[in-house]
Amino acid sequence: MIAGILLLQAVACAVLSGIVANNKNRDPVGWGILGFLFGLFGFVAALVVKSAEPEEEPEKDQRSERVTRQSPTARKFNSDEHEKKCPDCAEYIKLEARVCRYCGHEFSDEEVERQIEERKKEFEEEREQRRKKRKSAREEPSKGAKERKVCPTCSTHHPLDQEECSRCGTSLTD
Repeated sequence: MIAGILLLQAVACAVLSGIVANNKNRDPVGWGILGFLFGLFGFVAALVVKSAEPEEEPEKDQRSERVTRQSPTARKFNSDEHEKKCPDCAEYIKLEARVCRYCGHEFSDEEVERQIEERKKEFEEEREQRRKKRKSAREEPSKGAKERKVCPTCSTHHPLDQEECSRCGTSLTD
């Protein structure tokens, strides 16, 4: 009788832990096993754990059928991520808003479109600057790195003004 009650409790905790974990984008099977093995403690752990970020579906390239993932630097302009300042109440509202939710100031359709285009242009310019900066950082040697000669015999690095390898005595002049 007691074993049946304990088994029923373990199954209930397993099911509840799995449901809670699934709602938090966690593995329901794994959390269900934890709920079954640890009972109420496993269920409480499933309640306390933070939600996991949902995995994004990879985007398909239209030119080919291969799957490509976007890097954070290659993301596209999203107007929901940008805000504008209301000229009347100085509160920040969404870039696409036509009416300020704080004071009721109305923006014309042309003004909203112009603001969106300006922000989009700024976004593209910033992205291009970051791309150029990354490219130049890859091409230029680091600031602390000095130009050095490499010995053809023992591969030891030497300053440019040195004419003979200090390790093997090979001439470093070309």
